[in-house]
Amino acid sequence: MRAVVTSAVARFAPEKRQQVSRAQLIGLAVASIVPAAVWCVLINAVAMWISGPLSALTTAIIGVTIVAFLAIVCAPLILRDRN
Repeated sequence: MRAVVTSAVARFAPEKRQQVSRAQLIGLAVASIVPAAVWCVLINAVAMWISGPLSALTTAIIGVTIVAFLAIVCAPLILRDRN
C-alpha cells in the first residue's frame, strides 16, 4: 500500500456572520421560560403533595437550571439561518 500525501491546503472563503432577529430571540426566550415555569409549578405541586412546599430559592435554582438547559438545546434550532 502506498500512502498518499498531498501538499494542497483547502482554502475556504470566510463565512458571513448570521444576523439574529429580535423575533428569534423572543422565540428562544419563550421556548425556554414557559416550559421551565410549568415544570417549576409541577415540581412544587408534587413536593407539596409529598411533604411540603419547596423554598423559593430551591424553586428559583430549578427554574434557572431548566431555562439554561432548554436555551442550550433550543438555540441551534430556533436561531438557525432560514435562507
